[in-house]
Amino acid sequence: MKNRLLALVLCLLLVICAAALAEEPSFKGAYLMGTGSATGNYYNFGNAVCTVVNNVTGANITVNATGGSTENARLLGAGENEFAMIQSDVFSYAHNGVELFDGNPVTNFKAVTACYPEMVQIVVRKDSGISSVADMRDKRICVGAVGSGYEVAARQILGAYGMTYDDINETFADQATAKNGVQDGTFDGMFLCSGYPNSNVMELSLNGNIEVLTIDQEHLDILLADYPFYSAFTTETDEYSLGHPVTSVAVKCMLVCADSFTDDEIYALTKAIYENLGDIQEINAKANYMSIESALSGIPSDLHPGARRYYEEQGIAIPDYLK
Repeated sequence: MKNRLLALVLCLLLVICAAALAEEPSFKGAYLMGTGSATGNYYNFGNAVCTVVNNVTGANITVNATGGSTENARLLGAGENEFAMIQSDVFSYAHNGVELFDGNPVTNFKAVTACYPEMVQIVVRKDSGISSVADMRDKRICVGAVGSGYEVAARQILGAYGMTYDDINETFADQATAKNGVQDGTFDGMFLCSGYPNSNVMELSLNGNIEVLTIDQEHLDILLADYPFYSAFTTETDEYSLGHPVTSVAVKCMLVCADSFTDDEIYALTKAIYENLGDIQEINAKANYMSIESALSGIPSDLHPGARRYYEEQGIAIPDYLK
């Protein structure tokens, strides 16, 4: 009798264990995703991702309009958002406590996937006399809002050409102010970092009075060597009616999450994204840059273990620095 009872208990345990093993990891709950301005690329792209993930998983991720990457990292650090869209360079600065986060690192978030390239775009007036970054000496240049990722990019690009803000007449302002200044002649040029094409540059290009600068190979090589979160980016279409392609550096827009999520939760989230990528692409064209093969491209560190598990199952080789 005791042996039969023991056998029955063991059978029940085996059934319970088998059921647990067969249970598919799930992703549920209500969360906030930090993006960017309500009219910007981050907000629209994040909304596309959330729409599909919510439909597939039953979760409720709501996009939150914010000031962009830097604010998103700080919101994650404060526990006010659980997800965010963040530039790969800002991700690196936050985790290493440098630049915008000098002495105040934010490390409680991890990468889920790279999304699309964000090109550093250097826009100048045709009548400014600027045909390369080197020509910006003594010119009126809007370098970006204080504390923005692309303001740091402006310093880095100027530095590659042996220049600092001492060599230009710099102004710190947001993208909309910069656009208006280039349009009315207050500024000779502006830096911005955005998915291509950018709506503000599209608007400026309508009158045919702007040029977008190419970074030559010599200085491109310097930037790629000094800042590993950059990649080279050349436009394949002429959205600004320039009559030629433009080559610059780009960072990656990344989806990141708080590190409090379990491996199963982020596994299920990552799976929902990549098994329904076509649906996201139908909503937002920026998702056309995404593929399982490029999911890790541009991620500087700290891949979430749940995402890593999904990629490994898909046969994606994980670099040592992401393990």
